[in-house]
Amino acid sequence: MQLQSPLTIAEVGQQIRNGLLTSENLVQHYLERIKKLNPTLNAFITVTQQQALTTAVMLDAELAAGKDRGVLHGIPIVIKDNIDTAGVKTTVGAEIFSDRLPKTDATIVQQLQTAGAVILGKTNLTEFAADISGRNQFYGDIRNFWHPDCSPGGSSSGTATAVAAQLCLGGIGTDTGGSIRVPASWSGVVGLRPTHGLVSTDGVFPRSPSFDTVGVMANTLEDVAMFWKVISGDTRYPVSTAGLRLGIVQNYTYRGVNSAVAKAIYGSVAKFRERGFEIITIESQYLEHFQPAIYFQIAQYEFYQALQQQYVDNLEVFGIKVRSDLLRGMKISVATYAQAQDIRRQQIAEFKQILTQVDAILTPTTPTVAPLMTAPASELNRRFILPFSFAGVPSISIPCGWSDGLPIGLQIIGNHFAEAVILSIAATF
Repeated sequence: MQLQSPLTIAEVGQQIRNGLLTSENLVQHYLERIKKLNPTLNAFITVTQQQALTTAVMLDAELAAGKDRGVLHGIPIVIKDNIDTAGVKTTVGAEIFSDRLPKTDATIVQQLQTAGAVILGKTNLTEFAADISGRNQFYGDIRNFWHPDCSPGGSSSGTATAVAAQLCLGGIGTDTGGSIRVPASWSGVVGLRPTHGLVSTDGVFPRSPSFDTVGVMANTLEDVAMFWKVISGDTRYPVSTAGLRLGIVQNYTYRGVNSAVAKAIYGSVAKFRERGFEIITIESQYLEHFQPAIYFQIAQYEFYQALQQQYVDNLEVFGIKVRSDLLRGMKISVATYAQAQDIRRQQIAEFKQILTQVDAILTPTTPTVAPLMTAPASELNRRFILPFSFAGVPSISIPCGWSDGLPIGLQIIGNHFAEAVILSIAATF
C-alpha cells in the first residue's frame, strides 16, 4: 500500500477507526520499508515479520468486534534489543547472547502489548548499551538516517534510526547515561528519559540499576506523550505553561558548544520568551563543576556486578569497550562504591536547590551535531547528559535546528516526576 508519510499516531489511529486503514495494512507498509532500508541502516537485529502480521490481524478483528485497546491499538513500534521479549531473540547487542531467548516479556513489553501495540522487531544497539557511538562489532554498525557516514548516537541507536527513517511509528529505548537523548539529538527525533525508577526496568538487562531508565522515542512530541501515558499511567499532560520559568545556567548552557548548536539554542530560548516563558539565568556549582568520575564509579561497579559470576572469567568474549568497563568495575571496592553513593545523595540535594528557582532547565542535548562514525569517542558529547542521569531527573530532547544537513537537539530538564511539565513545555515549541 502507499501510505502518506509522515503520519502521527493520532492520525493513524483515526484512519484505523474510520475504516480507511487497517493495522495489517500499516504493518505491511512498515515491513516493506524495513526490507528496503534496513540493509543500509542496520537498525534491526531481529525483524518479527510473521508475529507482527498475526498480531495486526488479531487487533483488526478485535476493533471490528468493538474492542478498542486505546491510542496504541494497532500501532507498529520497535523495541530495543536489551529488553526481553518472550520467545524472540534478545541479544543485548552481545555475541555471547546471539541465541538468547527469554521465557517472559519485560514489564514494558507487556504494557505495550496490552495497549494494542504491534512489535515489528528488536533494534540494534551498542554492545551491552555501553556507549553512544552506534558501533557494534558483532551485529554491525547502525547508520544515521540523515547521513550514513555519521553516528546515529547510542546506545538506543537502532530505535532512533528506525524512528527517523519512518520504519515505525515510535519505539522504546533505554537511557543510563544518555542512551535515549544522544541518539534523539543526532537522529532528529524526540526522546524522553523519565524520572529514575518511575517506569519498570523488570526484564531489561541491567547496565547500572542506579541510573537505568526505560523511555520513549518518536517523531513528534504528541506521539511521545501518547506512549508516556500508556507506560506510566500519568494522565496530567498537558499542563498549563502560563508563568513557568525556564533556566539558562551560567557558565554551563553555552560552554564548549559549537557555533551552530549555540545559535540554535539561542534561537530556541528566544522562541520560548516569545511564547511567554520567563527566562532566568541561574548559577549551579553542581553543573558548572560536575565531574563524571563518581558517576562512572557507580555505573562500572554495578555493570561488573551484573556480569561477574557467569562471564568475567573469559573477557575475550566481549568487545573492547565492554571489556574496558568490566576491568574498571572489577577494581572498584564496595567501600568506594558506597562512598560514591553517599556523594551522589549529597550532590542531588544540592542540584535540587536550583529547581526551586525555575520550573525547568534548558541546555543543548549534545554540544555538536552527529560526528563521523570514524571519529574517536568523546565523553564531552555527554557533558549535558550525565549530570541529569546522575540526579535521576526527567529530561527530553527535541529537534531545534539543523547544521549541514544534520539535526540539533534541545534538552529540557525538569524536577523529579515532572514529566507532564517538560512535555508541555516542549509542546509549546
